[in-house]
Amino acid sequence: MSVLFEILGSVLGEAFGPSDEVHQRGDGDVFLDGEWHEGELFFGPTKIIWAERIIFSDAEGRVEQIVDQDPPHPNFVVLRFRRPSDVVLLAVHRRELKRVGAILTLPL
Repeated sequence: MSVLFEILGSVLGEAFGPSDEVHQRGDGDVFLDGEWHEGELFFGPTKIIWAERIIFSDAEGRVEQIVDQDPPHPNFVVLRFRRPSDVVLLAVHRRELKRVGAILTLPL
């Protein structure tokens, strides 16, 4: 019986689960207009989207540097993400670095 529920849960999860490339969520801050703004991160297999506004992917730019000085919150690190037109600072909790590294190429 539990196998039946497991199969049904799997099928229903795929049918009604998140679509597109959005699979997981997290918290992140972005430095805009001279101040930090909190927002929700959407993690997909090839990109991270902040607050449904800014896309972070290897196709959009690259992470130049990871810094842990002066982040907006304790235990956060700041990723310096260079795009063709500008640089965006993205702050994520240290525990999110593994997830971020699975999507974006991080510097050594």
